Amino acid sequence: MENENKEVLDGKMLVTKKEAKKLLKEHEYKIANNDIDAFVSLQGINKIYPNGVQAVYDFNLDIQKHDFIVLVGPSGCGKSTTLRMVAGLEDISSGYLYIDKILSNYLEPKNRDISMVFQSYALYPQMTVYDNIAFPLKVRKYTKRKVDYKLLNNNAVIDILNSDRLKDLEEAFIEAKNKEKNKGTVYAYVATKMKILEAVPKFFLKKHLLKAEEILNSKEALINELNESNKKEEEILANKNLKHNDKFELFNEKDEPLFEKVKLTKEEIKNKVFHAADILDLGPYLDRRPKELSGGQMQRVALGRAIVRNAKLFLMDEPLSNLDAKLRVQMRSEIVRLHERIGATTIYVTHDQTEAMTMATKIVVMSKGWVQQVGIPQDVYDHPKNLFVATFIGSPAMNIIDAELHKNVLRFKNGYEVKLADDFDEIRTKFYERKIHECERLLKGIDHTLEDEALPILNEVIELNNSENKDVQEMLNKLTKVKEIALNIHKEKTENMLKAIDQAINIVSDTNYNKENVTKALEIVMKFLEFREQIKASDIARLHSAQIYNKANDKKEVLSYAKRKHEFFWNKMINKYKAKHNPIKVMNEYVAGAEDYIKDLLNKFKESLINTHQVKVGIRPENIHLDSEYNKPNKALPLKVNVDVIERMGSEILLHCDWNDLDLVAKIESSSNVNAHETIYLTFNIERLHIFDVLSGETISNKI
Repeated sequence: MENENKEVLDGKMLVTKKEAKKLLKEHEYKIANNDIDAFVSLQGINKIYPNGVQAVYDFNLDIQKHDFIVLVGPSGCGKSTTLRMVAGLEDISSGYLYIDKILSNYLEPKNRDISMVFQSYALYPQMTVYDNIAFPLKVRKYTKRKVDYKLLNNNAVIDILNSDRLKDLEEAFIEAKNKEKNKGTVYAYVATKMKILEAVPKFFLKKHLLKAEEILNSKEALINELNESNKKEEEILANKNLKHNDKFELFNEKDEPLFEKVKLTKEEIKNKVFHAADILDLGPYLDRRPKELSGGQMQRVALGRAIVRNAKLFLMDEPLSNLDAKLRVQMRSEIVRLHERIGATTIYVTHDQTEAMTMATKIVVMSKGWVQQVGIPQDVYDHPKNLFVATFIGSPAMNIIDAELHKNVLRFKNGYEVKLADDFDEIRTKFYERKIHECERLLKGIDHTLEDEALPILNEVIELNNSENKDVQEMLNKLTKVKEIALNIHKEKTENMLKAIDQAINIVSDTNYNKENVTKALEIVMKFLEFREQIKASDIARLHSAQIYNKANDKKEVLSYAKRKHEFFWNKMINKYKAKHNPIKVMNEYVAGAEDYIKDLLNKFKESLINTHQVKVGIRPENIHLDSEYNKPNKALPLKVNVDVIERMGSEILLHCDWNDLDLVAKIESSSNVNAHETIYLTFNIERLHIFDVLSGETISNKI
C-alpha cells in the first residue's frame, strides 16, 4: 500500500535541460540507478556546514536488505549526522545516497519511505498511546488501488446477513454499550470485535436493527435493498467504462488498474495500530498518555509509531540512551527480536560499543567524521584495523603498551622480550613497503610544480599555431623549453610525453607543416601535463589518522579533502545531482606543509623498514591469564606484576596491575585465588597480541 506507483526515471536517460525539468517534476524527482546492487548505498557522502566545518568525510557503505547496521563512535564523530542525511533531515554536501536504487539526495523525508526513532522518543504528551502510534498514518496520503467503497460495503453487509454470525453481532452491540469495556464509538467497537468493516455495524445502527431475531426477520428485504443499490452502482461504473475485480478494485477499459492518493481509512489505521501494539505488547496501554508510562513503555510507543509506517528502512538515533542499565539490556533484546520479526532493514546509531557488539549484523566504527572500520562485530573485535578501533571496541579496553620491534622480536621498557611468529618480519616488511609506496604516490599527486611551469608555455605554442602570422622559430624555442622541463617530470609519463613533444617539433620544423597535425601532437602533450596522480579519500583518511596518532595537532587544520561550501555549486536541472567537487587540489590549498608532512612520514617509514623502531602492543584483558593456570601453546614468558586493585564482576574479576609503569588490566575467573597488593605472575598467548605502527596508528598485518 505504501509503495508509490509513480514511474521512476532511469538515471541513464539522455535528455535536454528543458525535458529534464519537466520529467523531474512529473516524476517527483525520483531517479533510479539499476547498477546499484545494495538496498541502501552511501557513496562518497560528505557533510560540510556553512561555516566550513566538516562533520562527515567520504562515507561509503552498502547495506543489504534485512541488515542491522550500527554506527558507533564517540560523541561528535559524525554518526548522527550521517543518519540524519539518510533521513533527509540534513542536506548532503556531496556524494550520492540511494535507497532501493532511487537517488534520494533531494527527496523529501516523507518520500524516502523511512521510519525514524529519536533519542527523546518525540511523543505528543496530549495524545493517547493509540493516537501517538496512529499519528503518522493520519497525516500522510498514500497511493493505493482505487476501490468502489459502495460495492465493498454493501457486499460486506450481505456477507454478514448470509452468515451464522448474527448472534455474535448482537452480543457485540450489547458489549459496546458497556462504558467499562468501550471507551469509543459503538460501531468501532463492534467492527473491532467482529473483525469486519465499520460500514457493517453502521448500517444496522442506522436501521435500528441490533438483535439477531430482528435482523433475520428483515433479512430478505435488506438483501434486496442492497442488491438494488449494487445494481445502480454497477450501471454508474459501466457508463464510465470502469470494471472491478472481486475485491472491488477498479480498472479502466484497457484493464489498467486505477490508483488514487488518499489518506487511510479509520479501519486501516486501527488495524495497523493494533498490529503494532500486539507486536510490542502495548495493548493495555493504548488509552494512556505518555506521562503515565515508564521509559521502556514510551520507547516501545516510539517503536510502534515506526512500525505502523511499514517503511523500507528503520533509522534509530541512540534510542536507549535515556533508559537505566537494566531496561537498556531488556530493550536491546526487544529491538533485535522486533527487527527479526518484521524483517526490517535498520540503521542504528549509538556511542555504546556494547550495544553495537550485541545488536549489529555489521558495525561501522567512526571517529572525527571518518569511517575507521566496517565489519561483522566479531571481526572488528578480533582484528581491529587501527589503534582507535582497538581501544574503542571492547570493555574493558585493550591494554596498549609501548615497545621496540626488531624484525620479529618485541622488547619492552623493562627488558621483557617476546619473540613473534617466524613470518612476522615478512609481514612487517611488506607493511612498511606498502606505506612507503603510499607516501610516494601521494607526493606525485601533490607536487605538480613542473607541469604547472610547462602548461603556460605549451598554451603559448598552441596560440602561435592558431595565429595567422606564425613565428615558427619562437614555436620551436618554446617546445624545446617544454621538453627541458619534461625531462625532469615523473618517469612514468616522461618517455611518452617526450615522444609527443619530439613529434610536434618535427612537424613544426617541416617548412610545409600541417596545422592540424601540430594541433593533434600538442593535444597529446597537453594531456600528459594535465594528468594528476589519483589521490583517494582513503589516502587522506590515513594521513588524517597519522596526524592524530603523531599528535600533529599544531597545524591550523587537520588534513581534509572536501571543498568549503561556497566553493562548490550545483548545475541546474539533471546536472544538479552531480556536485562539482574536487578532492585533489585542496590538499595543497588548505593544508600548510602537507607535502613536508608526507615527506617526513616517508622518511620515517623507510627508517622503520630497516631499523629497530617503536611500536604499540595491544592485548585484551581476557587474553591475559595467571601463569600457573595457563598451559596452552604459544605461551609467553611469565610477567611479574604487582596487583593494585581487584574488581569483582560475578564469575570474573578484573586485576589492575602495575607493569612497565602501566595499569595493566587482566580478566580472570573469580575462582582464582588472587589478593590485592600481592606479586603474581601473568602470561598470554603470543598469537593474541596486536602490533600497531606508531606513525600511522594502523595494525601491522598482511591485510591491505
